[in-house]
Amino acid sequence: MGKRLRKSIIGREIVWAMLTFGCVFGVGQQTAKAEEGKETAAQYGTFEIGNSRKAIGIGEKTDAAAKTDADAETETPSLSERFSGLGEGNTLGGSVLTQSTAGTYTQKIQAYRYWDIQDSSTGKVVAHCMAPSDYTVSGEVIWCGRWQSAGAPGQVYATALSPDQNTVLGYYSPVVYEHILDYSMGGVSYNQHQDGAFDSQTLTPMLQFMTAETYCDYMAQTILSGQQLELVGQTEMGADMQKRMDEKANEMYQQMTSLMQGTGCSVDGVYVGIAERSYAVSLDGYPFRLNVLAATDGSQCSFSTEILYGGTVHTSYISWEAPLVYFMLTPEAEYEANRDIYEQFLMNTCFSDQFADAFTRAKDQIMQQMLSNGSTSMEAARDYCESSVSASMGTGATYDAEQFSDYILSQNDYTLPDGEHVKIPVSYDYVYADDMGNVYVSNTADQPAGTTQLNPN
Repeated sequence: MGKRLRKSIIGREIVWAMLTFGCVFGVGQQTAKAEEGKETAAQYGTFEIGNSRKAIGIGEKTDAAAKTDADAETETPSLSERFSGLGEGNTLGGSVLTQSTAGTYTQKIQAYRYWDIQDSSTGKVVAHCMAPSDYTVSGEVIWCGRWQSAGAPGQVYATALSPDQNTVLGYYSPVVYEHILDYSMGGVSYNQHQDGAFDSQTLTPMLQFMTAETYCDYMAQTILSGQQLELVGQTEMGADMQKRMDEKANEMYQQMTSLMQGTGCSVDGVYVGIAERSYAVSLDGYPFRLNVLAATDGSQCSFSTEILYGGTVHTSYISWEAPLVYFMLTPEAEYEANRDIYEQFLMNTCFSDQFADAFTRAKDQIMQQMLSNGSTSMEAARDYCESSVSASMGTGATYDAEQFSDYILSQNDYTLPDGEHVKIPVSYDYVYADDMGNVYVSNTADQPAGTTQLNPN
């Protein structure tokens, strides 16, 4: 009875609604050096933030063996596993790591370019990535894995590897979760939440809610699985960012309340947050730094009703998402120099408008198909999800939708010779482009041969 009843309690619409709030954080604040800051977050209504896992503090270390069995079995593969597919020698383990020296990227002019990320299953371009022209870029779509849902059946994972194979930039697109807080009948509580389990009613994986800074810790341990990490800093986003968070929390609460009208569910409160945390780690005896930037948001909802002979049924849950994750792993000696490269990657790496819109257009088809087939996992509907999303995408790829980095980093917009737009930090005085798709940034007037100087739009 519990499962059948909860099907009407936890409205499917709330899962879809979570996707509308991704990648929209921040207002005009330039990222600062990592320091002892705190996440920038806001709540509206009654949201029990204590339901989140606890984040580690400055100077504290992660426990390399602390992850649960569910985490270990279902996490995104670690970097060493991911890069094993790039070819012989392109891994982050063993003899690949070399002693690094400061100043590796002290050249006066840095060249960048865009790479398209094409999904091998559908043949469609799903994202693009900007990195230095001599980096090796790899990307894929994780379809219908243990952490995918009917609302977000595919997740883009993109990485860029430096020529010396010591620096890695990475990006994850949105993923949606649910956290069941309480399910009780007649005063008797039943624990229905289990991290890593798949809710066949909402077609969403279960994972305990995490604030943005806790999710940074979680992803850091996923990216460098089995390594002990020490938190050494956290970026302070500033008052403008906090104002934006307050506005988004209010907006999200109003939208979710409107969405839940007539369903019997009440929206108790919402949370939105963003954090950037920096970790020290030793790899093959060399000091490295891992930076992780993550955003999370969630809606806490509840439902109570009386049933014959059963008394009061009460359900409380959090539907939440991680709209984005960016990271940089680099030798400690190169950390400051590579921050500029990381910010350029962050500002210009995202999934396409068509890929995001296809989730919205295909979601009803996917849900109906999965429920009619009695699917108990996303893997069972993988082929249908791929074909439905692909058909909804059409052709071409554009990147006009507003991104969170439009507000988090101070930047200027430029138009390349082929008409594509690129975002450049305001700290650069000169921007040049050639006909091969390369973009050059510099603080000197030394113009590379064969290039055209660009002016801000």
